[in-house]
Amino acid sequence: MIGSAERGLRRQGLKYALALRLAVVGVASLGSFVESAPRPVVAISVVVLLNVWNVLYATTMVRGPDRARYWLVPVDVAVTCALAVTQLWTASAEGGAAGTNWVLAAVGITIVSYSWQIGPAGLAAATVVVVPALLAGSALARPGDWLSSVPLQLWLVMEVVLSFAIYRFVRRAARAADRQVERGELVRRQAAVAASRRVDEREYLAALHDTASATLLMVGAGIAGGRQQWLADQAARDLEVIGGPSIVSSREADLIPMLRDVGRLTPLRVHLDLPETLRMPATTAVLLCHGTREALTNVVRHAGVGEATVTARPDGDLVSVEVVDHGVGFDPQRLPRHRYGLTRSLVERMDRAGGQAEVHSRPGHGTRVRLSCPRRPTELAGDDTEVFGSVFLTGLRWAVVVMNLVILTCLDLPKLIANLDIYPQVWPQFLAWGGFVAVTIGVALRIHRGGDLGRWRWALIALVFALSAVATAAIPPEHRLGTVHWSEGDAGWTLVLLLLDVRVPVFVGVLVAQYVMTFAHAALGGDSALPVTSLVSATVIVLGYQFAVGLIAAVLRRLASSSARAARAEEQVRTEEAVAEQLHRDRVERYAGLADTTVPLLRGLASGTLDPGAEDTRRRCAVEAAKMRRLLAEDATAPDPLLHELRACIELAERNGVSVSFAEAGVRPVIPREVRRVLTEPAIAALATARGRVRLTVAGADGTVTVSVIADCPPQAVPVPNTDQIATSTMLDGDRLWIQATWQGGRG
Repeated sequence: MIGSAERGLRRQGLKYALALRLAVVGVASLGSFVESAPRPVVAISVVVLLNVWNVLYATTMVRGPDRARYWLVPVDVAVTCALAVTQLWTASAEGGAAGTNWVLAAVGITIVSYSWQIGPAGLAAATVVVVPALLAGSALARPGDWLSSVPLQLWLVMEVVLSFAIYRFVRRAARAADRQVERGELVRRQAAVAASRRVDEREYLAALHDTASATLLMVGAGIAGGRQQWLADQAARDLEVIGGPSIVSSREADLIPMLRDVGRLTPLRVHLDLPETLRMPATTAVLLCHGTREALTNVVRHAGVGEATVTARPDGDLVSVEVVDHGVGFDPQRLPRHRYGLTRSLVERMDRAGGQAEVHSRPGHGTRVRLSCPRRPTELAGDDTEVFGSVFLTGLRWAVVVMNLVILTCLDLPKLIANLDIYPQVWPQFLAWGGFVAVTIGVALRIHRGGDLGRWRWALIALVFALSAVATAAIPPEHRLGTVHWSEGDAGWTLVLLLLDVRVPVFVGVLVAQYVMTFAHAALGGDSALPVTSLVSATVIVLGYQFAVGLIAAVLRRLASSSARAARAEEQVRTEEAVAEQLHRDRVERYAGLADTTVPLLRGLASGTLDPGAEDTRRRCAVEAAKMRRLLAEDATAPDPLLHELRACIELAERNGVSVSFAEAGVRPVIPREVRRVLTEPAIAALATARGRVRLTVAGADGTVTVSVIADCPPQAVPVPNTDQIATSTMLDGDRLWIQATWQGGRG
């Protein structure tokens, strides 16, 4: 699968290559007027048709269907070959031995840009066809001197090879960046799934507390004395909540209609003070609604009043919802830690959403609950722009290093050696050549170590200028800017390597300054080896290619940012899919755990088949509410999870008027959660259905744990679990039931 960086490189690379071709061909074709073409009318016609074709070609390549490329490139190769053989009428013969003209510049950039448009086989085929056509055009234009243009044809082939090498280096860097980002994405996705599972589990427990647990608790406590429509509606909504999907979502929702539904479906007179609309992330809106419902449920159960006020307001970047009642109030500081409703259903719920919950209350002065959450969705953390940019630039630097070494050793060194007898002094040429090689190798070592040039950049640039000036000064004036003057354009390649990570204006300015210095030095010496027309064409050929590399660097810097955004967007989609899939499995598993107990009770209450006023219904609801309270109290971070869960159920029993005497003794091993659930089930059922006093004891010895309870409760309401590890015994003495459950799994 192609990653975002490689995909962006192919797309942007194509646009870059075509834009560069349009610009260079357009500038080069102006040379037909400077060069005094033998057939001006023919030359003008060719220039106009060529530029029109280039615009049509570029537009079709970028915006046309993919199948158009099958015929478009062969036609373009044919047009380029035709241009090459028109030199007899369109290009001046003043190029002499150099054979440079505007046709060569236009054909050169055309074939060089193919590296970014077609594959290696197509590039090789186009080169094999175009270069002989260019050579044939030179033979027709200068029959007696056409062999002098062969070195330029070889340089053109070298440019094609080097351009293809740059493309391969950069594309390989794009793949490396994609792999590096993919590894980071996998870690982030795993972390996101784990975090979402934790959030969803806590929210699910909070939703159980707000919905099913609260409903069953009210029925078990006798608050609902008989069949009532509001209770049936609430039980139906509870079923939807515990069986519904997770709330993790990137959508937006309007909080106001959701709050109106909460107020309408609560057995209170709820006064609403709300704006007409309030958009925010759906996940956060659901959290606020659940928190509001929990606050209203607490009013029903504890405030002793029949009305409350709900207010919602945007508050800068936050949204706040307040629930106010004028009931009996309480002291929040005196609530025990295991009271789920305040600390976990409200405070922790808002913490998970990046907000906060504030509870202000005093005995006799009512209660005000303020919930606040961010109004804007939280952006995904992390930015891979630096990763893409670093890898892209490293790939391009290595490509230029290789290209510069190839030019210096395979092209410049042979020129230098072949003309040793022309140089008055040889050592300046070898000094400049060795200096360029040393700078290139030094940059390569710096790339290998993963560093940048830093403060050394400008010192090295000054060194390149000095070496170029030394080499130029040591060449006889009549040989400057010709074949003997090997350093004329090639000093620029070393500068290109030093300037790849600077802004385009700086890149262009330094490179142009080097050429201006060299041309000025040559002009001061008198006549150069090339006429002005050939000099312009030769400069366009070399300098245009060097500018092209600088533009590639600029494109890659922009591409790094766009690739990072694309990768982040794709990652967000994949992460959301992974999170949704995992949370769906978790929800299915949780719902299956409630299917045999909680769900039948809620269905019976919703349909009216169960009478909330019947003793059996109230007892079953009380037991299930107590079991849920134990579930809500499960906390692996508690010093002793077993006692923590039992105390939560004791608190619930005491709120229902039961007096509980609790004692614990001995040393207990760590008990697995599933074992704790079975071990405490008889005691929890007894606490939920007891009348009067209850005595609860937890003891540990020799790797065993025993939970015993003595209570005045109906025996049929208390389960008697017996498993391979848990043995349960019961004894009934009048109205008092004694039950003991012992776990022996900790032995040995």
